Amino acid sequence: MKNKIFYLTVIFLFIVTGLVSAQARQSRQSSNRVDISASKVGAAPLWDVSIGDTVRGSPHLQASSAVLVGERGSVRSFFMSSTPLWNFDARGTSTSFIARSYEAATYVCNTEGIFMAINRVGRELWRLNLGKPITQPTVVGWDGRVFITVDSTITCRTASGNPLWTLDLGSNVVFPPILDRTGSYAAVLQNNDFIKLGQFSHLEKIRLDRVPSMIVSLAEENRQSYVLIYPAGEMEKVIYNNSAREGARLSKQSLSRLPAAPAASVSRDSQFAVTLRDGRVLLLNASGNVLWTRNSHEHTSERGSGNISMEQAGMMWDERGIYTNTIRGVSAFSPEGRRRFVHKLSNQSSGVPALSDEGLLYATGTDNILRVYNIEMKPRTIPITRFYGPEPEGSYGMGNPPPSPWTGDDNRYDEISQDRVYEEISAVILSGQLGKNEPVYVAYIMEMCSWFFNQPHASQVRPLVRPEQRVRLVELLAHVGSRETVPYLWNLFDRDQEPAVRRACADAIGKIGVDPTGRSFYSYQYLLAPGNPNIDPQLVLAASSSIANLCRFSGPPLAPEGIRVLRYFSNLPTLPNAVKVQIRNEMNGLFREGLDRVIQ
Repeated sequence: MKNKIFYLTVIFLFIVTGLVSAQARQSRQSSNRVDISASKVGAAPLWDVSIGDTVRGSPHLQASSAVLVGERGSVRSFFMSSTPLWNFDARGTSTSFIARSYEAATYVCNTEGIFMAINRVGRELWRLNLGKPITQPTVVGWDGRVFITVDSTITCRTASGNPLWTLDLGSNVVFPPILDRTGSYAAVLQNNDFIKLGQFSHLEKIRLDRVPSMIVSLAEENRQSYVLIYPAGEMEKVIYNNSAREGARLSKQSLSRLPAAPAASVSRDSQFAVTLRDGRVLLLNASGNVLWTRNSHEHTSERGSGNISMEQAGMMWDERGIYTNTIRGVSAFSPEGRRRFVHKLSNQSSGVPALSDEGLLYATGTDNILRVYNIEMKPRTIPITRFYGPEPEGSYGMGNPPPSPWTGDDNRYDEISQDRVYEEISAVILSGQLGKNEPVYVAYIMEMCSWFFNQPHASQVRPLVRPEQRVRLVELLAHVGSRETVPYLWNLFDRDQEPAVRRACADAIGKIGVDPTGRSFYSYQYLLAPGNPNIDPQLVLAASSSIANLCRFSGPPLAPEGIRVLRYFSNLPTLPNAVKVQIRNEMNGLFREGLDRVIQ
């Protein structure tokens, strides 16, 4: 009997211990979020997670999160604190080419040629059937537009997927294009042409003697130039002269040769850095002169391999310094050449690791584990937007374009003239070949819609541009869809007294889908406050729909802010119950999609 009680006691204790251990493991898994601000720089991983699939290429970082693509086509995202954000089904195998926008939208394409935009919580925003998969990484422009490459064809789309233009270059793009210092698409073609393709489809090209390995873009005072680096270390400079005649703005200039073959390169202003295959790092000026040479962790003097390929190395350069990232670690240098630190990886990465704005290194091991290290104690000092991190490097000027050709036309306010120009602009925009006409047409739309901005005594009773004309012009502006036009739209929303025009502005902002500062929310909330005579139920519905669209496109942390405004609208005492129901339906939809949760 005593033995029986003893055995039962042992079994009971074994079960209880197992349950406690399971609960402890479950508790650790549910509370493994890392507080980055309290974490110290160190050699050990801050956190790691099993991906369950071999990662293809480098992690793609933006807005404090990483996106990874697996060999079997899975697309997954993690927040910097280790929180899993989403696991996207690409409806087939995804290509390894991933791009991310400043608002953290992710662009992927599967092997069937379906190109998709995904928001920050893994929700598909829009899709495009290209007929075949993209052949080079997508390039994201300063205002959110995307340049999509399929063989020799470049398609430019707005952030919300509307077509701007398509151009066949006549020859395939041979290696990943870059966004240059003017916001243009720069690439080399199979036929040896170097091209500079502007955001409005302006094309300049020059024939090279052979195909280089890489391009670096330089900004020399008021001149844009490019350094082309060849496989054996030869260098050549291509100079862009904006004052020359169109079609002949590019010229070539020889530079000195590198001391060894290149593995990676990066530029900042008028200087560029190169990591050589033997592990040395060089800083050079715009003339190709070497300013300093240092050894990275890959050099034999540092017990490195002394032989790295282009697929094993990458570089980045920001205000913190110059970084050489390889599958075996990172070396950091100051712009003056002082070596700041070396971080060697104990597990070789399957792709080039990536360093984030927060100083975190994301490395995907050959054992299919993502490891994240805190290696950079120096914070970034550039301006950060409230919701999504650093602003784009420049602007295309679409928020304030040059005057249109119709500015001096005495008949521009004639209704027949307005109808004729509207039909012209509408036909071109809807054809998907806006191209070089984009700044001209956007300027006309803005001039006509805001005709009263600089006329304090303008009559709203007998307007020069009737409300219905302004409404349809705003609708065209939404189709063009540049994030740079959003401030103009909320300014028009604030100042135009016509409810129909305000509704059109709210609809347009929602269709563009991008407002990284969230400024539109304040315009809506201010004008729709209780007791404000401008309150119009239809306008409230338009503002609510606009907010919901912005929330869906950008996700958190913009979305919870938008939901708070919607909740405020739903409690306005002057609104009919039917309108309140529609607003609550919008909110419930955002709740179902998980957009009310703050990412931690």
